[in-house]
Amino acid sequence: MHELELKLQIPPESRAALEKALDAARWTRTRLEAHYFDTAGGQLAAHGFSWRLRREDERWVQTLKGAGGHLLQRLEHEVEVAPEEGRAVPRPDIARHRDSPAGRALAQALGGSLDDLSTLVVEQFHSRIERRTCEMRQGDTRVEVALDHGSLHAQGRDVPVCELEVELKDGPAEGLFALARPWVGAHGLWLSTAAKAQRGALLAAGREHAPAVKAGVPELAWSMSAPALLRAVVASCLDQILPNAGEVAAGSTEAEHVHQARVGLRRLRTALRELGGFGTVLDEEGQAVLATAFSHLGETRDQQEVSRTVLARLAEAGAPSGLRWPAPEGQPHSPAQAVRDAAFQTVLLDLLAFTLAEDAPPQPGCKRDGGCRKALRGRLAKLHRQVVRDGERFTELPVEQQHRVRKRLKRLRYLSEFVTPLYGTHAVERYVDSLRPAQDALGEHNDEAVGLEAFRRAAAAQGEAWFAVGWLEARQQESARDCRRALRKVAEAPRFWKKKGKS
Repeated sequence: MHELELKLQIPPESRAALEKALDAARWTRTRLEAHYFDTAGGQLAAHGFSWRLRREDERWVQTLKGAGGHLLQRLEHEVEVAPEEGRAVPRPDIARHRDSPAGRALAQALGGSLDDLSTLVVEQFHSRIERRTCEMRQGDTRVEVALDHGSLHAQGRDVPVCELEVELKDGPAEGLFALARPWVGAHGLWLSTAAKAQRGALLAAGREHAPAVKAGVPELAWSMSAPALLRAVVASCLDQILPNAGEVAAGSTEAEHVHQARVGLRRLRTALRELGGFGTVLDEEGQAVLATAFSHLGETRDQQEVSRTVLARLAEAGAPSGLRWPAPEGQPHSPAQAVRDAAFQTVLLDLLAFTLAEDAPPQPGCKRDGGCRKALRGRLAKLHRQVVRDGERFTELPVEQQHRVRKRLKRLRYLSEFVTPLYGTHAVERYVDSLRPAQDALGEHNDEAVGLEAFRRAAAAQGEAWFAVGWLEARQQESARDCRRALRKVAEAPRFWKKKGKS
């Protein structure tokens, strides 16, 4: 069976108020002691599975979980296990899951057999949790709400657990989100995609945060309706945004987490803009929330990545040794603040709810819907024309319009990547590869424009900044010419969306 569950992290300072608001003191209490197993090489985790034996008060349950096709969905199979005399923890036996969908999926991932797996696994970590649960209803939706408080333990180390899990038991998924939204807004909860199994595996490996997640390709087919295509693209963007934003919210200061969260947001905003005719996803207020989060994460990029690259170029040009990157104007927003923001988290819930919706009434597939195919071709062709047109006059454009060209080129690349399954990997990759020189040139030009603006602001207080201003002003003219040359080559790119015989 599949489970559909929201996992919400609780800030320590909000725990008491949340428990009071939920009247959790009256909920059913269960003491949980779970032991998680994997091979020494972590084969199960590598394929997205977790396997545990958990004592629920005096009852032992063995559970296998695996990916379920959506970020919130998991394959799950559980079976009660009898205690074994003389053993504190019963022996795990993978054969108990052999005939379940989760067991069959694991067998396929491991090459078709679960034989001997039980003898190859070792305990990786364990957890001790006090769980309080109750059932709630929202219209026709029934959910189980679980408040978990405790810790994970591995290799002599431990990390705290304080989270709220909301699992759909019956009815429309929208009721799940309707219940969660006010809790997020009132108590500062944030979405997490990291299950206890993933957090425990990181602890066992001596790591605090999971690796950053890069963009993937959405699962699209011409047989899907236009709204279904849009839902699949939005879901693919969330597959990148949520894990990275969750790590940032949990305290990661790694630049790559911030960068990939921001890339995911840019891809999402591209989808909403370029495929907006396929369905309504967010209102203007929701889109403004995404823009604000994107901007606030961009402040961090300017201070980290842009400052590092621009200062390195200035040093190569002979900049004074005392030159430093100017402090930002106003109070900077920390990455954690940006992604924990209640409005942003609420929008993420809205987007997740959208990806789980269904066509009502049923819509024709794009294979038969000429308007769908035409719309895709039209958006790709328009962006291509605009980039080529502005590339010819790039050196004459004001800085703001030069920046707009870069944004259009990114949207053109992302939209092309979105539709890869529809037009073929080889054809799309040939086109996207032809955009990279222009994207690199525009990126360098934009970074130096950001640096020029920053050093101009700082020149009155930092004498060394005048060197940077002079050098960057001269570089802007040269790099603009580099951009124009690179953009001219975009006109020669093999356009994968063209009809045969059409120019």
